Amino acid sequence: MPTIIEMPALSSTMKKGKVVKWCKKEGDAVEKGEILYEVETDKVNVEVESLTSGFLRKILVAEGIEVPIKTPIAVISESMDEDIPAMVEAGPVPEVSPPKVEPEKETKKELKKGPKLKISPLARRIAEEKGIDPQIVKGTGPGGRITKEDVEKALEEGVQASAQPTGGVGVEAPQPGVEGEDIELTKMRKVIAQRLQESKVNAPHFYVDVTADATAMTQLKEALEEKAQDEGIKVSFNDILIKILSQALQEYPMVNASFREDHIRLHHAINIGVAVAVEDGLVVPVLRNADEKTISQISREVEELAGKARTKKLLPDEYQGGTFTITNLGMFGVESFHAIINPPESGILAVSAIIPKPVVVDGEIVVRPCLKLSLSVDHRLVDGAVAARFLARIKELVETPSSMFE
Repeated sequence: MPTIIEMPALSSTMKKGKVVKWCKKEGDAVEKGEILYEVETDKVNVEVESLTSGFLRKILVAEGIEVPIKTPIAVISESMDEDIPAMVEAGPVPEVSPPKVEPEKETKKELKKGPKLKISPLARRIAEEKGIDPQIVKGTGPGGRITKEDVEKALEEGVQASAQPTGGVGVEAPQPGVEGEDIELTKMRKVIAQRLQESKVNAPHFYVDVTADATAMTQLKEALEEKAQDEGIKVSFNDILIKILSQALQEYPMVNASFREDHIRLHHAINIGVAVAVEDGLVVPVLRNADEKTISQISREVEELAGKARTKKLLPDEYQGGTFTITNLGMFGVESFHAIINPPESGILAVSAIIPKPVVVDGEIVVRPCLKLSLSVDHRLVDGAVAARFLARIKELVETPSSMFE
């Protein structure tokens, strides 16, 4: 009996998916568990295995086409002679044609803006910095989209900078009265916009800030780095803060909780999401059971998860199920910021740069490395006093991290 392959739901937020690559052609033999196709979701690209063995009889959805979940996308049969349902005889869904535009209006639009260029924001920025005309860069992303790798490859191959001194790279100089360029929203950016807007609307945020002396944490980092050199592990401040955060969440379970319509869910596991900047937006891979791991284990796993996030290779269980999130902009020299809660979690910790500042110690002014920590919490389940005590405990652990190992 033929098997209808449907667009799978690969995350709780996924409503539609796009087949970016078919790994088999019509008529090819397929083994159960073999990679059949690759799907672009709102967070990552996922390689999907075949659920059965047989022959790929029909591809119903062409590469680059977005369809709702549970939409039939292919048919696998036990043999090439087996009859397949009439519903699939029509063949693959074609690429969507652009809407028709009246000639006069289309000409006017082209004069203003020129043909639309598919390029990621990061690739565009690199092209501008290096003086590369993206119009002459071959895109290898979905639908011919130009990626960061395409621009870097063009640089390696010696593509020369374009001579457009007044209008920027690949863009004509702006004319009076002409609007700016429109950038098409990626699937990831749409989901980020939707979820963060819902978070601000549904969860009443409030913020608590504290500055901690990072002297002891800096010394701990140096000691751990020296010890971990033989293992090839590079310990970061963020790794230590994740361990500190997991300890504080154990002591304040209400912060490690989620607000539901008629109850509060206290999570037994401490699964910390780590915000990672990627080419088109932000992904939050989840470090599971962080409280049970050493700092070296945290460092190794976070590095692996971040690498998968940047290459869109995260598995669904590697970015779902977080109970609290940490986000760090310290590497950019940011001195203070407040983050938006990642629903359905109740809080997020924003970490800023460690900056030498004068402080009073035993009545004397000395210079110490200071760290600004900002906590955003959902006031529906976390009260001000709880948030204050929780952040004070994090500060205490930052200033005396050795207490975690006693």
